[in-house]
Order: sequence, then structure tokens, then C-alpha cells
Amino acid sequence: MSNFFGGGSSPGVTQAQLNYASGGYEFTGAFTDRTTGQSGANDIGSNVEYTQALVDNGRWLRFGFSSAQQLANDVPYWTDPTPASAAGVGLFGGSYMPGGMDSLFNFTENSTYNQAVETGDFQYTAATGSLDFSQARVGDLAEVRFDFNVVPQVANTTVEVALIWATRLADGTITFTFPLTAQPVFFGTGTVGKGYLNRIKMSAYFASNEDVRAFALPAVRADNPVLFQPLTILNTLRR
Repeated sequence: MSNFFGGGSSPGVTQAQLNYASGGYEFTGAFTDRTTGQSGANDIGSNVEYTQALVDNGRWLRFGFSSAQQLANDVPYWTDPTPASAAGVGLFGGSYMPGGMDSLFNFTENSTYNQAVETGDFQYTAATGSLDFSQARVGDLAEVRFDFNVVPQVANTTVEVALIWATRLADGTITFTFPLTAQPVFFGTGTVGKGYLNRIKMSAYFASNEDVRAFALPAVRADNPVLFQPLTILNTLRR
């Protein structure tokens, strides 16, 4: 008879169910705005300006994905073990993907969610792609780490980071769109013109199938002009 300490599977639980129960992750530097450096190999990025116009409107600057940049940036930098093909998947080629899943990123999505919103109290820029949770299930927990450089242009600047999250019905209709924010980061006196690497963690639970079908992209905003350099994103699913 199997038990927790003795090993073996629980009665009535198949190996497929055990495999599906495992969490996992994938990693990419496929940002449209990252045209310099390679995923995981360095922290070199391409400057994207958060302008005074964005400041004035309180608008979130979203960082979308590109299949072309995915191929260019997600180049394995190791040889042992032999890396799986990263093409269309991410730097790790799906080697550490959650059980029952073969994708955590959608590099080409371009629907209503990806369009800009430039009026009202909740504004954000246009951006392609999305995190992909469509093969997840209710009860999972997403933990997302967004890595980027910040180059402040004005002293005493506060930077906010979020996932712009949009839940959806089965027919694809968006039900709610909102920012899942992290703790703001403050850049005080002496920071102007200097680059600072940030690794910001955000999380999201899946309470319903509308959450499982959600679209999400990382975004930033600030109370002064800033230069941002999107680098990589680590998408982890816990069970």
C-alpha cells in the first residue's frame, strides 16, 4: 500500500494527472522594443522613452512581443544540457513547462486587447502579444517577473509597474481590464542619467475560467519622463 513517505501514486490518481499537477516556467526576451542584447545572457537593452505626454495623461506604457524579436533574442547561451529549440516558445524551449502545457507566451496576438486606450481614467498604449494562460486551469497561480532597466531623467521620480490584465468569456469577449500593480519604485537625488536594473515580481490567481483565458502584458508608468529598457520576462505557473 502506497503512502506519502513510501512513494508510489495515490489510489485512483493516474500518472497523467500527476504530470499535469506539476508547475513550471518559461522565459523570454521577445519584446518588440528589445533590439539589443540576448535573453539571459546580458542586461543590455534598447531605450524606450516614457514621454511627457504619457506623464500628463497617466498612461501606461505596455511592452508587447514580436515573433521576430523572439527568434533574435531567445538564443540559448549554454551547450550542456543540449538546449531545446527556443523558436516560438521561449529561451528554455519548453523544457520546464508546466505539466499539460506547451505555451506560456503568445508572440503574435493582435486583437481588441492589444489596441490603445487614450481616453478616460485608465489609459494604455498599443502593444502586440500576451502572456498565455489558456492551457492553465482554475486554482493555478501565476508568478511573473519582469526584468527591465530604468534611466531616470528627472530626480525624485516614482515608477509604477503592472500587468495590464484582461479577463475574457469563452467567446473571447473581454469582461474586465485592470492593472495588477507591484510596489512603486522611487528614484531620488543623484539617480538622473544612471541605469538601474529592476526585477519586479507580480502575481495573479485563477479563480475562474475567465482568468484562465486572460490576456496580460507588462506595463510601466511614471510621474516624470523616463527611459525604459525592457529585457526579459519569467512566467511561472504554480500548482
